[in-house]
Amino acid sequence: MHNEDRTGRADDGQGGRFADRRADDEAPRTVIDDRYELLERIGSGGMGEVWKAHDRRLNRFVAVKGLLDRNAMTPSTQATAMQRARREAEAIAKIEHQNVVTVHDQVETDHQVWIVMKLLEARSLGDLLSRDGVLAVPRAANIGLQVLQGLRAVHAASVVHRDVKPGNVLVRDDGLAILVDFGIATFEGADRVTRTGSVIGTPSYLAPELFTPASPGPTPASDLWALGVTLYEAVEGRVPFAGQEVWEVQENIRQSPDPALLYSGPLAPVIQGLLVTDPRERLDAATAEAMLREVLVDPASPNAGAAGAATHPPTAVSTPNPSTPPTPVPRPAVRPPTPVPPSPAAGKRRPRHRGWQVAAAVVCVALLAGAGWLVARGDGEDGKQGDRTGSAEGQSQGQGNSGSQERWKDTHPTLEIGVKDDQPGLSKFDRKTRTYRGYDIDLAYAIAESMGYGKGEVAFTTVATDYRSTALKTKQVDLVIASYSITDDRKTAGPDGYSVDFAGPYYEASRGFLVREKSAKYTINDSSDLRDLGVEVCTARESTYEKALPKQGFTMAKSQPNTYQDCLDKLLDPKSDVYAVASDDIILAGYVEANPGKVRRLENIQGAEGYGVAMRPKSPVLKGEVCSALRTILAGRVWEDMYKENLSGLVGDKNPPGRPELTECEGY
Repeated sequence: MHNEDRTGRADDGQGGRFADRRADDEAPRTVIDDRYELLERIGSGGMGEVWKAHDRRLNRFVAVKGLLDRNAMTPSTQATAMQRARREAEAIAKIEHQNVVTVHDQVETDHQVWIVMKLLEARSLGDLLSRDGVLAVPRAANIGLQVLQGLRAVHAASVVHRDVKPGNVLVRDDGLAILVDFGIATFEGADRVTRTGSVIGTPSYLAPELFTPASPGPTPASDLWALGVTLYEAVEGRVPFAGQEVWEVQENIRQSPDPALLYSGPLAPVIQGLLVTDPRERLDAATAEAMLREVLVDPASPNAGAAGAATHPPTAVSTPNPSTPPTPVPRPAVRPPTPVPPSPAAGKRRPRHRGWQVAAAVVCVALLAGAGWLVARGDGEDGKQGDRTGSAEGQSQGQGNSGSQERWKDTHPTLEIGVKDDQPGLSKFDRKTRTYRGYDIDLAYAIAESMGYGKGEVAFTTVATDYRSTALKTKQVDLVIASYSITDDRKTAGPDGYSVDFAGPYYEASRGFLVREKSAKYTINDSSDLRDLGVEVCTARESTYEKALPKQGFTMAKSQPNTYQDCLDKLLDPKSDVYAVASDDIILAGYVEANPGKVRRLENIQGAEGYGVAMRPKSPVLKGEVCSALRTILAGRVWEDMYKENLSGLVGDKNPPGRPELTECEGY
């Protein structure tokens, strides 16, 4: 059960020039795209094999896996399958999260689409369970929380993993859990029958709704079911629904839908909520995350042991100032669930987790009407579903609170903020301390404090440039503070068709370029040389530069990555055709400091980027509080102190630039 893939994975050759080569240890090694040399098999799964490969260009080891099952392809379906695999590879490559394996590249051969991923040296959760049998509840909760956060990033990119299980969760020695193996991932709503008329995946972890006649196919809810199975197995020592074949597992679910929980302790409500057979009543990701956090931070919970000292995942960030303790949140002990009897009238089991959802809301919100938070965090866009519950978003649209002024914190006990993790000075994730640091982070804490949040009530999530709006739309975060430039098109319709609202700007950055310190091919002294020589310029996908620079005569790289860090990696590669990176001057200054002697900045060009705090539209309560906080921050010494602490050393100027006018806060 626990001998599947253990990193990112890949198939062997799929037809074409690789059709007759097996790349066995004894055979000549296969080289894909004249770059990735397959060295050895490091695992196998339902969709093929994963290979350890050598990246000849960057001289590093990677993991490679193909997305197509050649046994399921026929000449008539090949073109369609290839097109679908290309779209899947592009979607998977957009996912940037510390709890999800990093995808480096997408390569296509004659009859295969490959994804090239980071090679991870870590044990799988399956290996740990094979060795130890079970995990202590705090450790299982910690791993489960990290996997859940990774899944939320996956689902925000409209991807469904489809194979969440212990064998596909890697656990490093420092406790970081990483979700791997996207070999059978797909888009939400994709056809569930993809291989010889069968549902793909590992039987013991497949959600029951995948087998109903009207099934929409794999969904985020089916991934959450698999996470519930994984957590059950981690603490109980066995899968909840046994069986070697799909029909056996499904029959066991039908006959015994409520598996016994003997050792789960405070994890029982989470596991049972995730294992609700009706996906509409299953725990949603936001509620499950809140409950898992409660298990980790509540030392009074049954069997919690050292839960209070458990290592938190990277997105649960502690305060940068150890001398300032986080504001505690009142938390009663988590009690084992009370079974709810079936309803004779309905003839169906009532949702087992609803009572726990309300209890969790009361704990976190300290309101009798705490269920409003849960609904407000649900699936409705732009707060529409929250409108019916008295949430902050709903009340801001005319549904008052009997004369009392509601605050955002009343219905959102944790302030979820999307940030970058690769911008020195602005927002950088320190993997040693597992905290975020920088100007944007300090600003986020200052805004949160003004809104009534303690530092322990702020949670950061990494968001890449091209899915910041998606993170807001799916309510993965409440705010985005991630060098998010305020533009008219983003306020009307972003890259995914979703508009965002801004408060700010809180900083004005100039536009510029980064080039290699030394280049054997070109002499580049200023930005006009880039234009005249026609060298390739790299920038982040969906950034303002992607559309603006071609209009100014610059030559852009054929495909843009989704982070500026990826552009920097290409710039540092002497074999790359990328000779310049376009971004904001403060971002580029951070890269220069982090890579002394390797890169240098050119003079700034025309144009400025006003950074704003982004949020979902039609959220006047939230925007009003953020604007009020920004006015206070910009009016006093806080803004200058944050600049001097984080940015002045990068740009070489002790004095901050002029204070921006809060044009996006007029009327608030």
